[in-house]
Amino acid sequence: MIKMIVSDVDGTLLSHGYINPKCIESIKKAQEKGIEFVVASGRDYYGVTSILDPLGIKCSAILGNGAQYCNKEGKAIMDCYLDKEMLKEILPVFIENNTPYMIFTTNGFYSTLKPDYVRDRFAYRGSVRFGNKMEDFLPGGPMSDSPACQIQQFDSIDEFIKKDLDIIKVEAFSHDESEIQKVLPYFKDMKKIAYLSSYPDNVEITNENAQKGLILEKVIDLLNIKKEEVIVLGDGMNDITLFERFPYSFAPNNAEKVIQEKAYKVVSSCKDGAVSEAIEYALENL
Repeated sequence: MIKMIVSDVDGTLLSHGYINPKCIESIKKAQEKGIEFVVASGRDYYGVTSILDPLGIKCSAILGNGAQYCNKEGKAIMDCYLDKEMLKEILPVFIENNTPYMIFTTNGFYSTLKPDYVRDRFAYRGSVRFGNKMEDFLPGGPMSDSPACQIQQFDSIDEFIKKDLDIIKVEAFSHDESEIQKVLPYFKDMKKIAYLSSYPDNVEITNENAQKGLILEKVIDLLNIKKEEVIVLGDGMNDITLFERFPYSFAPNNAEKVIQEKAYKVVSSCKDGAVSEAIEYALENL
């Protein structure tokens, strides 16, 4: 019997700002049966709750690709933050290669780059990859609550490290995938970090132990749930540890090829209600 459902957000549950109503219905149906629903995302807490709260879905969350686990009330139960000293090695790579980046912290989003520049580069990347409109990221637009639209600029890495905040992840991005591929080799031999790409046009850097599958193993131990009582859903490379460590893994048919190959079952697309299809299958068959 399934006791927990763990779903990625972007590209799995959420498609270009849209969640299929069937998914909402199936999630609530599972919750009414006492099944724990958990989102596992690269987003921060607000980035998740701003989507789910208006739909009446309250759930716990794995955030920052595994840097945090928060309960339904938003309290961090587990964390695995990036060593701030590592910023001295990480940030120069992006700065010297003119790669736009942002730092996700427990208290806001930061960069040495000008906020408007980060926003505009992120908006352009969104227009290329997801078909977003550039103006969606301007104040008042539907994407104006994106981290890229809330950047606080700083000048000195040494001074920033002294701030009283914890680092969830550093994310770099570009509309040009080759820009990201160019910087990846710099991180290969860095200690104490993990790096992955949710999509070919970004790279996300976290603590080496901040991975979705690793923190979920700790969560189910805490809740006394077996791996065979969990289903996981994801579409990108930041979901791969879920697929490697949990037997019942479901991928939407829009997922990266390697994710589909590792999946227990491939379901419909994110837009067409992949999460709903997986939940209904699990309720009936697992």
